[in-house]
Amino acid sequence: MQQIASAWTRAEPDSVQAWQSLSHACFEQKFFTESLDAFDVVLSLDPDNFRHHVSAARIATAAERYERAQRHLTLAGRMQPSASEVLLASCRLNYLTGNLQQAEQDCRQALAASPTLVPAYITLGQLCQGRLRREEVAAIQRLLAQTWLHPEYRAALLFTLGEALDHVGEYGAAFSAWQQANRVNMQLSQQEGIAYQRDEQEQELDILISLFPPGTGSSVSHKKAAGTESPQPIFVLGMPRSGTTLVESILASHSTVHGGGELPMLPEIHDELIAMARRIGIEETRNVMQRKLARWREAYLAALPTPAEGDAGEKPGWIVDKQPLNFRSIGLIRLLFPDSPVIATERDALEIGLSIYRHDFSKNWPCAHRLEDIGHYLGLHRRLMAHWYALAPNHIHRLEHADMIKDSSAEIRNLLAFAGLSEEPACYEPHKTQRAVSTFSAVQVRQPVSAAFSGRARHYVSYLEPLKKNLPA
Repeated sequence: MQQIASAWTRAEPDSVQAWQSLSHACFEQKFFTESLDAFDVVLSLDPDNFRHHVSAARIATAAERYERAQRHLTLAGRMQPSASEVLLASCRLNYLTGNLQQAEQDCRQALAASPTLVPAYITLGQLCQGRLRREEVAAIQRLLAQTWLHPEYRAALLFTLGEALDHVGEYGAAFSAWQQANRVNMQLSQQEGIAYQRDEQEQELDILISLFPPGTGSSVSHKKAAGTESPQPIFVLGMPRSGTTLVESILASHSTVHGGGELPMLPEIHDELIAMARRIGIEETRNVMQRKLARWREAYLAALPTPAEGDAGEKPGWIVDKQPLNFRSIGLIRLLFPDSPVIATERDALEIGLSIYRHDFSKNWPCAHRLEDIGHYLGLHRRLMAHWYALAPNHIHRLEHADMIKDSSAEIRNLLAFAGLSEEPACYEPHKTQRAVSTFSAVQVRQPVSAAFSGRARHYVSYLEPLKKNLPA
């Protein structure tokens, strides 16, 4: 699509649709700078269309250029102050940047302007953590009865409905809604040829254990390498819904640390490594891997986001990569960044499994749509982490979510000490730190650390038998 759209813009440089198509193709590949550049041409060709400014704001928001997004929304609001598209885009921006009260107000105003605006109900459910009004729940149920509803919207609304029913204690109905949502997502994945492959996952685990056999762990200093201009990564990893966002928020509250979010580069390097091992075998891969390490390290550092300067005019020396999938890559991390702290989050398997099942996960997690597959993947995670803990006991800080809830001050103190960071008061109150968060936990991390979001699985024990049966003994 990008190639065709590029040719189109050359053939018809004044075509708004051509530049929109090019921007969209870049956006879908997460080439946000290129997407914004293409959309700047759209705005130059048709500057008085408020919808163009809304689109530009959405792209800028995804690119984490929030001031630019706000400028576009201000212009769009002047043109159409009560348009639901403007209000919803403003809601999303305020949601990500932590202005939750304003985000909720924007969302409800958007629904007042357009009562069938499906994305607004989905976002409102996320903002309110399921605490929806009766009339809002009824509106969602009416929308779900419509045959014209797109399957992706149907799944997202069912997840939203499930959260609302859970909040009022209708646990059977809530689980039924989540079950329906996951069935829809499973069908969508199958249509795209995406499925959870147990044999393939087990083979990958065996490859990793063979590539990085038991041995002595490398020495660890957790000091930023001298003479390096790029910030050094801190890796926060584990199963999704195990507390990675909370740990990132704690670390990113430190004056020398920037929260980078779920960065995509290491999974790409990991996939290249696994593909190579399948193609040429373990022994040859070990030899080739050593020759590729420098290139992989440079590629990873080049892809890091550029953090803003702090109050003292200095850029942060550390950047948090909280990509959960990186739990597969601890052996690789030890080779690429031997002095980088690695924090592994752990949580009760049933709590993780239920939390995954009740959220609308992307296609990067094909195991998320069936409890049986979630249980199987949790088992693989346990087995691989046991290998990493034995391989590099001094290189990994294991952080139990239950311990964080029980005594957050002690756990935060230990976390900072492991990472080689000085204690700063802001780290003990991460919910007060102003920073963008784009994961499912965006609302939770704006609140003090507590047990309010734990213990939900006890209401669903009987429904989680397929998950438990697929967990290893």
